[in-house]
Amino acid sequence: MRVHLVDDLTKAQIDEAVQVIVTTFCNDDGEIEELVMKCFTGNDPENLKLYARAMVQDANLMGHVFIATEGELWPAPIISIGLCWEPGKFLWATKEQRELGFDELFAAISPDTRKFWAEVKNVGDQLKAEHGLSSMPLDTFYVNMMLTARISQKRGYGKAVMMAIIAYAAEDGRKWDVGLITQSAENRDWYVSLGFEEAGSMEVAAAPYGDFIPI
Repeated sequence: MRVHLVDDLTKAQIDEAVQVIVTTFCNDDGEIEELVMKCFTGNDPENLKLYARAMVQDANLMGHVFIATEGELWPAPIISIGLCWEPGKFLWATKEQRELGFDELFAAISPDTRKFWAEVKNVGDQLKAEHGLSSMPLDTFYVNMMLTARISQKRGYGKAVMMAIIAYAAEDGRKWDVGLITQSAENRDWYVSLGFEEAGSMEVAAAPYGDFIPI
């Protein structure tokens, strides 16, 4: 097992990363299983593909891509992936970034789905304000996505990626905090086991796909 910090994904590698993300969030029949992804995409697998591609392409341009493989060499099949943005850089923040797939995604989702996006942003802003984290975008190495292919979960790949992210944030005098938002108690407990501290939590209504999502 090895974690690679990949500087420039090829088109084929972007396609592979998108496929890993989509299949991880879906069941064997191609239906979205994760409640939060149902809400972010309107429960449409095609929108999930757009979501994954927009995020991977943005990370490839403006962020940092951490990939775990089974062996030591890269390129190799992607098993686990972490997409991070350094302090002062944000996902889909500029016109150039949004043209890498976000504009297409946002045009495809419904008005109700867009309202969910807005509510998540409002809740995130409220959490930051209530817990003194308003400067978080400017001083935090932010993890917008971290996942492991379903067939390889619970084998240490995700932990290896997160440890590599934490190590990178501390190297060469950076001393960045690492932060993220997660949407389940199980994920929260996993991040706590890696040394993260929970700063706060709130709930976002998940209708019509469920009751609520913890943020």
